[in-house]
Amino acid sequence: MIRTLLQLRKSVQRLSPRLLIIWGLCLFLNSLVNAAIPGPIEARLTDRWQIVGTGYKPGTRQILFYEYHTFSLDQDGYIEARYIEYRLPDNTLKSIKEIDYSNENTWTPNFRYDDQEVGYRVGVEVQQNSGRLYRYSEKTSLEESREAINPNTVVDAGFDAYIQHVWPRLEKNEKVAFDFLAPLKLNHYGFTLQLKHQNQGVCYIEMNLDWLIMDLLFDPVQLEYDCKTRRLMRYQGMTNLRDKDHRQMKAEIYYQWNTNYPPFRFDSQK
Repeated sequence: MIRTLLQLRKSVQRLSPRLLIIWGLCLFLNSLVNAAIPGPIEARLTDRWQIVGTGYKPGTRQILFYEYHTFSLDQDGYIEARYIEYRLPDNTLKSIKEIDYSNENTWTPNFRYDDQEVGYRVGVEVQQNSGRLYRYSEKTSLEESREAINPNTVVDAGFDAYIQHVWPRLEKNEKVAFDFLAPLKLNHYGFTLQLKHQNQGVCYIEMNLDWLIMDLLFDPVQLEYDCKTRRLMRYQGMTNLRDKDHRQMKAEIYYQWNTNYPPFRFDSQK
């Protein structure tokens, strides 16, 4: 070992000053490159953000965006609202989503999504037994429709609360049907949820269109949950986000948490 070190020392001493300068410059440039590469997603978690999601182009490691989530709780500790920022890989703010869970069912929240990069907005306002769906862009005027709200109607991120609500049925391998309000399309669509399998503490759930012909044309939404904590770990499917060409983004999103999952308040608790 000592002989090897001495040989290495002699080799370095034989280098010309010019080569030493080039070597040092290479080390310096390498440190700059490494500093520019984002660190692990855990490094992005702060006290302010309780969940961070990293959205990749499906099947690749190309990062499309980051999601930063924070919750506000009511006086009893239940989720009352959620605020989400979507940022591009260079940390530019792309869009904001605000979700209000104070409606009768937490899976039919009011929500608004505002994409500042491409200039469009979608949302749902729930009023008694109906929901007002709207969309707006800089190229079109405000468009809206009204859809019925039923006990199994789900709005946007309310799907997570709905999964928590029907979890016992999923564990029994039931196929659970629900209607999903899609303001981007000003329409509603029937879906089913089913727990496909479990492996090493991860529950793999699929969300399919409840219409055979359409289901054959579109890939199912893939969801991975921690079976014990029921935290969402991975989502793959269509999103509300649009790229610069106004095309709806499909993404594979991995989530990291720095908090216990605050509970949703369900009907029996209101």
